[in-house]
Amino acid sequence: MSLDDLIVAPHHTALSIEDFEAARDFFVAVLGFDLEGEMERRTDIAPVVALPDACVRWAMLSRDGYRLELFKYYSLAGEQHGRRQSDRGFTHIALEVSDVDEAYRRVTALGLRTTCPPKVLRGGATKVIYVLGPEDNVIELIELPGRKERAPQTGKEA
Repeated sequence: MSLDDLIVAPHHTALSIEDFEAARDFFVAVLGFDLEGEMERRTDIAPVVALPDACVRWAMLSRDGYRLELFKYYSLAGEQHGRRQSDRGFTHIALEVSDVDEAYRRVTALGLRTTCPPKVLRGGATKVIYVLGPEDNVIELIELPGRKERAPQTGKEA
């Protein structure tokens, strides 16, 4: 038995953060996400997240059909642990870019940190950088040099 016939499409990834404004502004201003919705002091999620006293600030961001959900927990605030890419659990989100060298130039001009300059991986199949976003959450920017079709364009200016 499978859920395959019930799944319509991937919907979102969630990120719990401390500095809500910094995270929201980074994804909107730097990475071009749109703000779909934002709520202050949500408590309706408490039974779903299995934390009876949970109270959060929440936002749903979207870009080209991909959604990112932000949570800042006011009550039952979580602990921040250093995350290494080898730690279990989700380690980063990836966004396809048309030119990773130009992306690297822009993110460093903005004063953002990366783990290294652009690197060619998998025998030239990909070229990537890891950007350290708010609270050092990793956003991979990946170029697929051999790809004939590019990711859908949004018409947004960089």
